[in-house]
Amino acid sequence: MANHPLASSLTEKPEQQADPRRWYALGVILLPILLNSLNTYMIQVALPLIQSSLNAGFSDAQLIVTCFSLSLAVALIVSGKLGDIYGRKRLLLIGVSGFTLMALLGGLTSNPTLLIVIRIVQGLAAALIQPQVLSMMQVNFMPREKGLVFSIYGALLGFGFAFGLILGGILVNWNVFELGWRTVFFFNVPFGILVLLCLPILPESRGNRTQSIDWIGTVFIMSGLFLLVYPLSEGQKQGWPHWIWGCLILSLLLLLAFIAIEIRKQKRNGAPLIDLTIFKQPVFAVGMASVILIYLSMFSFFFLLTYYLQLGLHFDAQATSLAFLPLGGGFFLTSLLSSRIVSRWGTIVLKIGALVTGSCCIVFIMLLHRDAIHLLHMQYIALLLVYGLGLGLVTTPLTRVVLGTIPAKDAGTGSGLFNTVMYLANSLGVALISILFSTELRQPLNDAVLSDYVRAFSTSLAACAGFALAAFVCLCFLRARQEHA
Repeated sequence: MANHPLASSLTEKPEQQADPRRWYALGVILLPILLNSLNTYMIQVALPLIQSSLNAGFSDAQLIVTCFSLSLAVALIVSGKLGDIYGRKRLLLIGVSGFTLMALLGGLTSNPTLLIVIRIVQGLAAALIQPQVLSMMQVNFMPREKGLVFSIYGALLGFGFAFGLILGGILVNWNVFELGWRTVFFFNVPFGILVLLCLPILPESRGNRTQSIDWIGTVFIMSGLFLLVYPLSEGQKQGWPHWIWGCLILSLLLLLAFIAIEIRKQKRNGAPLIDLTIFKQPVFAVGMASVILIYLSMFSFFFLLTYYLQLGLHFDAQATSLAFLPLGGGFFLTSLLSSRIVSRWGTIVLKIGALVTGSCCIVFIMLLHRDAIHLLHMQYIALLLVYGLGLGLVTTPLTRVVLGTIPAKDAGTGSGLFNTVMYLANSLGVALISILFSTELRQPLNDAVLSDYVRAFSTSLAACAGFALAAFVCLCFLRARQEHA
């Protein structure tokens, strides 16, 4: 592979040796990211239909979402190192193959438990994809080009969000061959095959092949996080028995043990899974708190809105996707422009974005008590558009702002932690907000009437607003820390 025409572009070379064909390579390595993004949001729209079709419980539906994000989050921690050791192209090939195969199996299954297992494996496959893409983007482009490259990356995520929600609704509504929700899984199969056909044009690249992986730390953190998220979803269905609380306590102990193991390895100059000393940098620590809070708010809002529309208002999947259209459009627009806006106005843009998203949740509650039915009317369309605009202003540039505060030597650790925390926020957000939603609903999903859904949705929206406004406070502190530094 040393003589591959793009080989020089995927190793850290001086600027003058950058291969002009690296832009074609960018198109190829971004395809798997689009595949994962479309899959995530198509399933979001189809989730209530999946639950109904498989006679699954509300907790099962949560696990279909949370187990994917959780397995993705914990595997992200090690997959970047695996790519450095065994080859990024090889890991990308394995990840896309596994993702595509699980999409096929997901469309064929009729058992909710089996679908949850499939989603866990699919999350592990997705975790092999993202770090390899980010690593290739880092080494493939000159420093002056990386701002544009990561703006394209952020815009692609915004496009995947907006188009995934719409495409999911269209595919389910078309009901090709009477497949219903299964089409959102089967759609990924030809797309995944297309990506696999394009991958051979990429050369292999590696990082530090002599580094080791902390497998003991990996087992502790994976076990601890699973025992945290799973009981939160299952406790509602089981009535919070003693074993649920036992799992939560054991989760806390495992996570504390993980921290102790990592600190001990660090002191002995070992190779910890996560270099926890990075949190001694106040700007990074505050930035990560902002990430947790804003993504808790965002993913909770998406989950709640889908269920309110489809079960509370009996919207079909296509009407649901139309309700998400202004939100997705606003998100895509500000994601595309956020790099320029932040470069000109600074971190105040992120604070405005967080404040707007939190305020929109509060206004949404007020509108629900005036008109809880017509969510496709102008006032809701305008509100969701503004929410999407605010969301793009805070989430897309947050990566650049937070990771830009850490030294180059900690870039790998910081990037891995950022993505891990983001997907963990997805899992925890859905699990926690579902507990609040179910408690306020006071009825089984199919027995609840509109007034029940309005009450539960309003209370849960208040929690989403609280998360977003707390993120705003953290971002204010982030600015203060930067000025102090």
